[in-house]
Amino acid sequence: MNKNVMIIAAVTALLFSCTPNNKQDDALSAWNDTPVKQQILNYVALAQKEIPVEDRVAVFDMDGTIACETPLWFEMATAVYGMHQQYVKQPELLKLKEYQYAKKLWENPADTTVLNHWMVDGVNYLDSIILKAFTPVDFETSIDMSAKYLMETKDKKFNMILGDMFYEPMLELIELLQKNEFDVYIVSGSMTGVIWSICPQTIGFNRAHLIGTRQALTPIYQDGKTILRIEKAIFPPKNDGNGKSLNIYNAIGKIPVFAFGNTTGDFGMFHLTATSKYPHMELMLNHDDDQREYAYPPYHGTAVPAWQDSLEINKWIQVDMSTQFKTVWKEKNKI
Repeated sequence: MNKNVMIIAAVTALLFSCTPNNKQDDALSAWNDTPVKQQILNYVALAQKEIPVEDRVAVFDMDGTIACETPLWFEMATAVYGMHQQYVKQPELLKLKEYQYAKKLWENPADTTVLNHWMVDGVNYLDSIILKAFTPVDFETSIDMSAKYLMETKDKKFNMILGDMFYEPMLELIELLQKNEFDVYIVSGSMTGVIWSICPQTIGFNRAHLIGTRQALTPIYQDGKTILRIEKAIFPPKNDGNGKSLNIYNAIGKIPVFAFGNTTGDFGMFHLTATSKYPHMELMLNHDDDQREYAYPPYHGTAVPAWQDSLEINKWIQVDMSTQFKTVWKEKNKI
């Protein structure tokens, strides 16, 4: 082999090794080839070398991180449905503000007169809708009701089944982590029953890997069966902020090494993950694509204008949907 051929061969080999064409890169084919994608791939490769399998724990928020949450997130969509079922049978319930709000959202899920004005005289009426939606229904019955509604109802903007509106790039990332022996958990501020209603059948997660806010239940034993009656309260803390950190640790018993969220409410689990003794990574999905999805700031309720400062100071990674996602939805889920 002459010298020129040897040089060409060496350069070709170098380019091939630096080009995202290997099997691992193919696993993130729904992502654009950007530095963020490469950071993720580099981290996964590093984790294989430096993190024991038993400590490879990854946590993902659900609403707005792996699944669409606009105009209504899964929890609120099913809660409005539950309230609708109630006031149709008992019209007198419409005297109450939470039922009036639920009726407005049933007729228009994007009704800003509700979504932008849900705190009245110190009362959080969206929380009230969620807590009262299925009481006093049996917990398993509410799960079945939620699943049925989510798998039969379409998003008006994209004409897609709500329960199918999981982001293809995020599902690819979860699959990549699992293939590299990460134990992956979905950790959501939504009620556990809602997560259990859709994630097992849509993304294949069992209940043990789905951590949500726990609605208070009362066990009733009758006729050889256990009925778990839903109450109008939660078992604290709510799965948000530092409450999410506590629930992650209580449920898993370990500190994650990988965390992905989409709001300032996920900062708690980011801080927890950042304390890991192993190499760790924290990422935040930024919804800046109003054509292929919806555009909105990464906070709910009180504005947090300096949210990007927290990312920069803590070296958490901002993932802009508009530039990082090559595709948003799985083609087969588009109707």
